[in-house]
Amino acid sequence: MKNLLTIFIFVSTVVFSSTSFGEWAKLGDSVRGDTFYIDFEGIRKVDGYVYFWVLADRLQPNKYGGFSTKEYFQGDCEKFRMSLVSTSFYKEPMGRGSGENYNSRITDWIYPTPDSMDEVILESVCNR
Repeated sequence: MKNLLTIFIFVSTVVFSSTSFGEWAKLGDSVRGDTFYIDFEGIRKVDGYVYFWVLADRLQPNKYGGFSTKEYFQGDCEKFRMSLVSTSFYKEPMGRGSGENYNSRITDWIYPTPDSMDEVILESVCNR
């Protein structure tokens, strides 16, 4: 019985910790009221580029019906630009539920405008 309780506690810890949002650090809110988060622990630097995940929680669903979006970016800190590599739209907040995935390079290089959320995101990643 003690072994069964230990297994239950272990499984519960793994399941519930995997659905937590501890890895997402809040960056701020956009003018529209959308909230943006970044996974600082998941930042990777490869061949002079930085790769990172951003989560956007929306007040209103986007045109795909998603209330949240997870986006994977390639950043170039030297030229201060970024490119959207992959995105997933979710019907629930904080990237919960099943998502629709788009895994091809979506944008060319984006040069963030001053005082934009893109600027905040790229500065946060590049200053890590």
